[in-house]
Amino acid sequence: MEKSVQIYNKKLDNYLDSDGRLLQYPSKRPMRILALIKIVEQMEADRKYTEKEINEIIRSHIAFGDIELVRREMFQYKLLGRLRDGSEYWVEADWKNTYAEYVREN
Repeated sequence: MEKSVQIYNKKLDNYLDSDGRLLQYPSKRPMRILALIKIVEQMEADRKYTEKEINEIIRSHIAFGDIELVRREMFQYKLLGRLRDGSEYWVEADWKNTYAEYVREN
């Protein structure tokens, strides 16, 4: 899987603008996960966020308008947790273990 992830990381670069923002949402699952990880890595692990704050973080990392899609996918892929009413969000503590093969080692 490691070699595949390297290939997908390289392909993901084609989806990014010159500022590193996602131009469109990838259709392939591995590339979607990599794109979502790129966003969640910008969030603080032990912090509670409002929906508005999450939307702002997502907005700063995408160049298309579907913030809700990205937020929903981050929740569905278990990168973010949230209260049932959506009033509070947080980075899931174990997302790095869940997606260990996707996380870039620097």
